[in-house]
Amino acid sequence: MKRFMMIAAAALALVGCGKEYVVRGTIEGYTGEVKLMANKSTECFASATTEDGSFELKVDVDAPLFANLVVGDKQRMVFVEEGTVTVAGSLEDWGAVTVGGTKSNENFEAYRGEKKALMEAYVAATDDESRAVAEQNYDQHSADAYEANKDNLFGLYLLATELYYGMNPDEILEAVEALPKALQKSHTAVTLRELAEAMKRVDVGQQYIELELPDKDGNMIKLSDVLSKNKYVLLDFWASWCGPCMREVPFLLEDYAKYHDKGFEIYGVSLDKAREPWVATMESKGLVWPNVSELKMWEDPSAKLYAVRSIPSNFLIASDGTIVARNLRGEELGAKLAELLQ
Repeated sequence: MKRFMMIAAAALALVGCGKEYVVRGTIEGYTGEVKLMANKSTECFASATTEDGSFELKVDVDAPLFANLVVGDKQRMVFVEEGTVTVAGSLEDWGAVTVGGTKSNENFEAYRGEKKALMEAYVAATDDESRAVAEQNYDQHSADAYEANKDNLFGLYLLATELYYGMNPDEILEAVEALPKALQKSHTAVTLRELAEAMKRVDVGQQYIELELPDKDGNMIKLSDVLSKNKYVLLDFWASWCGPCMREVPFLLEDYAKYHDKGFEIYGVSLDKAREPWVATMESKGLVWPNVSELKMWEDPSAKLYAVRSIPSNFLIASDGTIVARNLRGEELGAKLAELLQ
C-alpha cells in the first residue's frame, strides 16, 4: 500500500499510432474543450469542443493506452481500448464521474471503490496489529485484481504502477511476455521490458557501470576512482526530500564510522532538483563521503543506468567492480560489512 501511495501518480503513458479507439460521454454543465492527454505530458491524442457537455474523441494509436481525460481544469484517467469508452457525470461533482463501456474501465471503477473502503479501514485502525492487517488486505487486493485482469489494460496498469516494484527482473519480463500481443506493443510494456533488462545488468554478480558526476563544487568524481582506493563502495541513491532516505542516515553514519578505516566508502548520488537543500542536508547530517548530483531528480541518467525505481536504493560494489549486494537497509549494511571486512 505504501508503495502505491508513493507512485500511483507516476503511471506511464502509452503512445503510438495506427488504430482508432473511441471515447464518448457527457459532462453535465460543461461548455468548452475536452482533451485526451498523455499522462505527465503535453501531448494531446484527441480533442473536441462541446456546447452541451456531450463529446466524442477518436484516438488513432497502434496499441491500447491509458491517458488523462481533461475537462477544463479537471482530469480523470481513462483506459482507451477496444470498444467504446463511456464517460458520464458533472463538472460540479467530478469525483463521482464514472468511466465504463469496456472491461478495463469497468473493472477499474469497481477497484477504485473497493480500494477506498480498504483505505478507510486502514485509517480507522487503532492499533499496529489491525493496521498491519488492513495494509495486508490492501496489498492483497491489488495482487488479486492483477491476476483477474492480466488480459487487459487495467492489469498492465496495476503491473506498471503497483506490482513491478516488488518483482525481480525475470518476473517482470515474464509478466510482460504474458500480456496479449497488442499490449506488449504499448509504450508502458516496452518500458517495463527495458527496465527489467537494465535491472539484470546491475544485478548482484554483475560488473558496475561507470559514473562520473559533479560534487557540490562542480568537481567531477568518477566512481572508478573511489573504487580504486577502497575495498568496498556503497553506491547510494538518495535525496534530501526523501523521508525513508533520511531514516537511513543514522545507519550510514554508524557504519561509515566503524568501517571507513577498514576500506569502506560511500559514493552518494542525490536525486535532488535544487542545490540548496542538497548541500544543506549534507552539511546538517554530516554526510562527509563523496556526494554527487546532476540535480535532475528522476531524470538523472545515472539512476536510469542503475534501474533505480525508488529511493533509497543502493549497490555494494567490491574493488574489482563486482556488485556483491543491493538495497541493504537499516542494520543489513552493517551486517554485510562485518561479514566482508572483519
